[in-house]
Amino acid sequence: MENQDVFLKMRESLKLYISKNYSSTEEFCWDKDVNKATVSNFLNGKKDFQLSTLIKIAQAMEKNLKIGLE
Repeated sequence: MENQDVFLKMRESLKLYISKNYSSTEEFCWDKDVNKATVSNFLNGKKDFQLSTLIKIAQAMEKNLKIGLE
C-alpha cells in the first residue's frame, strides 16, 4: 500500500469518526485537545506529518497507529 493510500484511509476514518461523534471538526479538536489547523491540514491532505502528530490523531480517534515494513 502506498503512503498516499494509507493517509487517505486515515483521513476517511477521521472524517467518519468526527461525523459520528461530534457536531463539527472544531468540537472534536476542543474535546481531544488537538490543534484545529493541524487536523484541517491533515483532512485536506495539505502536507506530510510527523509521526508524533499521526499518533496523536490516532489516539484522538481511540485507535492505535500501526506502522510496519513489508
